Amino acid sequence: MRIRILIVLLSLGTFVQAQNDFSDYYNRGEEKYAKGDFNNAVGEFSNALNNRKTAKNDYQVANALMARAMCRMNLKNYNGAIGDISEAIKLKPEYSDLYYARSVIHLQNKQYDDCVFWANKGLELKPQFEDLILLKGHARFAQKKYTEALTYVDTVLQSINPVNIEAWNMKGENKEHLKDFQGGIDAFSKAIEIDVQNFAAFYDRGICYAHMKNFDAALVDINKAMAIDTAEKWIGYNNIAYFIKFEQKDYKGAIELFDKAIKANPEFAYAYGNRAYAKIQLNDLKGAREDITKSLELDDQNSYAYKTYAQLLIAEKKEKQACDKLKKALDLGYTAEYDEDVNDLMKQYCK
Repeated sequence: MRIRILIVLLSLGTFVQAQNDFSDYYNRGEEKYAKGDFNNAVGEFSNALNNRKTAKNDYQVANALMARAMCRMNLKNYNGAIGDISEAIKLKPEYSDLYYARSVIHLQNKQYDDCVFWANKGLELKPQFEDLILLKGHARFAQKKYTEALTYVDTVLQSINPVNIEAWNMKGENKEHLKDFQGGIDAFSKAIEIDVQNFAAFYDRGICYAHMKNFDAALVDINKAMAIDTAEKWIGYNNIAYFIKFEQKDYKGAIELFDKAIKANPEFAYAYGNRAYAKIQLNDLKGAREDITKSLELDDQNSYAYKTYAQLLIAEKKEKQACDKLKKALDLGYTAEYDEDVNDLMKQYCK
């Protein structure tokens, strides 16, 4: 399966002014942040804050606190991030971007109701802040509240910005999860109309076509996405195998594509796990075990891989061990992220 990754970019903005201690440290922190060097960026922003008396105004201090919060969030130091953003909000409670940052932190920490709460706080200040509205949609999507998520998306598209590509992509994803695949196709088509280089929309529209058994159209879209996003073709190989070849029960063809995905990116854990499933279907249990072991070596938090591991153990007549893997999948949030398959397997094999 394709991994959907939410990427939130927060503009930190460089101060255009004469250099002083605060701005010098801040700009160094910004440079390190842009390079993904979050540990050292925290240090630079801390130095800036230690020299806050030389800042031009409190907005600059709030920006530094927000920037350090974003670094700490990326380092998964959520308590530190909340501490920074709370201080920033206390300093400048009228600054709507701070509420956006706090909502992002809660979203990344899977505190979805808190994300919505702080987004609403920001919207009290700036009712048409479309990114805050969409954050509420992301939170409800993560909670599988797809119909509610759609209300936020439609608010943006119908009342604020009808060409918001993120909103059209979100609408398509929610429609897809509601199994309204034609609705998903329509939404992704609109996103593509706005940006013909939107490879994510091509990938997702292809998945919707595959669900509707229109495999020719699905293949066209996935190939188009791969042609645009040439740096990550392994995603396309994986998608063709998973969404098309699996549906056609062409497990040998699927393995050939997973081979290509792994060759393109040997660290792509999902391809190993999916190839393991294909090998189970072909009764190559030894090969499946090698693949699922490799998948979990690369990512031991992947709930989907534990489900596949359980399926392998069931095929090997090791139901008790399979039950342990199914429980692990549930503990890692399989049901919330995917569907009820693991619960169904537990009812069948773990009585």
